Amino acid sequence: MTTREDFDAAEWDLIVAAPRWVVAAASAAQRDVSYRTDLEIEMGMVASARGQQDPNPFVAEVARETVRAFAARDVIEAVDFQDPQAGIDAVLERVRKVVAVLAAKADPNDAYDYRKWLVRIADVVIRAAKSNDFIGLGGEIVTESERHFRDRLVLALQP
Repeated sequence: MTTREDFDAAEWDLIVAAPRWVVAAASAAQRDVSYRTDLEIEMGMVASARGQQDPNPFVAEVARETVRAFAARDVIEAVDFQDPQAGIDAVLERVRKVVAVLAAKADPNDAYDYRKWLVRIADVVIRAAKSNDFIGLGGEIVTESERHFRDRLVLALQP
């Protein structure tokens, strides 16, 4: 079983920060009004916290640490989303680094479950708020740009 002790401090910080980066990038995939963006981020935090109940002890451990970091408002290396595509690209590059660390040091089943958890988080965020509606009519739950982000995330998570 994989635990925190299997990683150095910088590697562990990457692993713990990745859910926050995924939440931010998934939210940035579709420009929305601020209250919808806030809802997406809130739902992403909830999805991250749900990892504490994951049957995989490694995912649960990372989720506990992620929630602790959220609650403590720990500073993580920020991603600039002024240019949303550049921000998403930066997050996906960081995700690739996490995948490389996990491939080198984690039990393959733990790494797989962690990667699945990140996709679940992204799914919650991109489904959290409707986009492109008019006073609540019409719109899309998941837009093409959100689907594109999810597809790119899944590719970045491949070992």
